[in-house]
Amino acid sequence: MTPRAEVFAVGDELIHGANLDTNSKYIASQLEAAGLHVARFTVVGDEPAALRDALAEASRRAALLVVTGGLGPTLDDRTRDVLAELRGGPLWFHEPSWQQIQAWLRQRGRPVPESNRRQAWFPPGAVPVPNPVGTAPGFRVELGAATVFALPGVPREMQQLLAQTVLPALADWPGLRPIAQRWLRILGPSEALLGERIESFMLPGRDPAVGITASGGLLTIRVVGSGASPAAAEAACDATVAELRPRVAEWLFAEGTQELPELVVEHLRRTRLTVAFAESCTGGLLASRLVDVPGASAVFAGGVVAYANAAKQALLGVPEALLAAHGAVSEPVAAAMAAGAKARFACDLAYATTGIAGPDGGTEAKPVGTVCFARADAKGVHAWTVPIPDLGRTFVRDRAVFEVWRDLLRGGRAVPSPSTV
Repeated sequence: MTPRAEVFAVGDELIHGANLDTNSKYIASQLEAAGLHVARFTVVGDEPAALRDALAEASRRAALLVVTGGLGPTLDDRTRDVLAELRGGPLWFHEPSWQQIQAWLRQRGRPVPESNRRQAWFPPGAVPVPNPVGTAPGFRVELGAATVFALPGVPREMQQLLAQTVLPALADWPGLRPIAQRWLRILGPSEALLGERIESFMLPGRDPAVGITASGGLLTIRVVGSGASPAAAEAACDATVAELRPRVAEWLFAEGTQELPELVVEHLRRTRLTVAFAESCTGGLLASRLVDVPGASAVFAGGVVAYANAAKQALLGVPEALLAAHGAVSEPVAAAMAAGAKARFACDLAYATTGIAGPDGGTEAKPVGTVCFARADAKGVHAWTVPIPDLGRTFVRDRAVFEVWRDLLRGGRAVPSPSTV
């Protein structure tokens, strides 16, 4: 059987909503690629009894537990204490870990509080795991039939220790079936309509498994396959994707497990194009999400958030008469915004967005969700309108961003402007 793994994220800040657990998602992707079956995520606070019960129960279900968080120097960092209790013995002090903690702090000109000594104490039977990028060592310990890896909660530190210790330790485990994934990005149909189109691929027990996820108007078909080797898993996924493509061709605009802004940057670099944005209703979302990607400076010329009509005139050269005749939310104004951005930033492509994100401002002729787009390139300026469902201000703005990504990734080829998502 494929070994079962469970992932724990520890900390009151997670259960109270102050911070978002991003570690579990990352860990699961790495464990599944290595061939384990990740069966459960658990987010638990710092209360010792809750953490103790959760770990004890999971150790009876899973072969591997990966725990992040609770390894800091303060009294509310209790992962080591709880695991010591479950192991039935006191913590023990590891002098080499303490020396490494002190050296790490001193190399950065920071004081060495005595409280950092807590991070050099470990449960009985634990094997310390050095942390080269922080003060919190991890450790490996057995709990019943399960192997537990306790890692720091700081994502950068967790990722380092996962790569250098956890994944290599799993290489020789029996029963591993590596997992591969393929993603197809869909924009246009409703989730129900897409589900009907690919229904025969979504039957329970199918390998590769096929499912649909929805986010902000974007649909993603996820294909997840397993195999005796990474190559076999990838081949199985590729075969399923080859069958799916013709069924969804009119809605498919991107493939890959990367985030869409990363795919956009890669596309622009590959085609040697630069882009600029003139944004009204999206309020800078296009620019912000693009510059989140390292290397965006090679392809992103700049952007203008021209929310008010006066800003559209002053910053992008939109004629006052055009605004008066057609209104800010119109294809002629979107076209003028895109042309103005292309001229001012001297780029290959420019996109404009202007619309009604709500909750107010809609009319019978232009209801909330009406968004006009324009693309200016070497061939001229093309404008179009998408009636986005009024599912909230955030939904409308996110959906508008996806529309631009779709047009850009499809090379400006005309596609049906969907009215349902």
